[in-house]
Amino acid sequence: MLFLAWLGGSRLGWQPVVEAVGDEYRALAPDHRDTGDSEAFAAPYVLADLADDAAEFLRAVDAAPAFIVGLSMGGMVAQHLALRHPELVRGLVLVSTTPGGAESTPATERGRAALFLPADMEAQERARQALTLMTHEGFTQAHPEALARAAANAARHPMSAESFKRQFRAIRAHDVAADLARITAPTLVLHGEGDDLIPLPNAGRLSAGIPGAALRVYPGTGHMPHLERPAEFLRDLRGFLDAQA
Repeated sequence: MLFLAWLGGSRLGWQPVVEAVGDEYRALAPDHRDTGDSEAFAAPYVLADLADDAAEFLRAVDAAPAFIVGLSMGGMVAQHLALRHPELVRGLVLVSTTPGGAESTPATERGRAALFLPADMEAQERARQALTLMTHEGFTQAHPEALARAAANAARHPMSAESFKRQFRAIRAHDVAADLARITAPTLVLHGEGDDLIPLPNAGRLSAGIPGAALRVYPGTGHMPHLERPAEFLRDLRGFLDAQA
């Protein structure tokens, strides 16, 4: 299994899920270029480049074909990976993501606030505020441990404003809406009903466009269902994997 992280995130954000499934599957969570422990990458790039990076990684560690699990930007990269390197993809789990394009439903005001926090904000506080805005209202107040984990991850892997801008520009250019029918891998789409960053209609476009894709919607959930609904998320993930065995 290959876990792909979101805008501004590193592999550490997937750690609870990787630990949960690591006894059953070979669970891999690399950092994208320009993030985490990967080298800085000053030149512009697009999400197809990140997909090619993922393909190179899978080949290098002899892990293909793999189940690809991507959240938000990671889910966008997963779509490019399935289109550009279908032989490497055994199945897709697309979480809180979108095919992009002109018909996308944009973020709400609250979702946009998570994207445009002050550039000079300290990394740990940025992580706490972003998580609060990305998750369902009241989640972080009820789960201070999630805030502490996000802050600790940010302290270990602070992201520069320049790196964030490069990732954001790559996301802005994402559009595979016309190509979804070419994705042949079994696909599960998971989405929070109250996602303010990538609203639910975007998940409907994915599930309608990818042949045979299934859609699971979590009520009372925002952009991070693996944190907000961990038991249900793991149940659905394992059920999908077992169905492909």
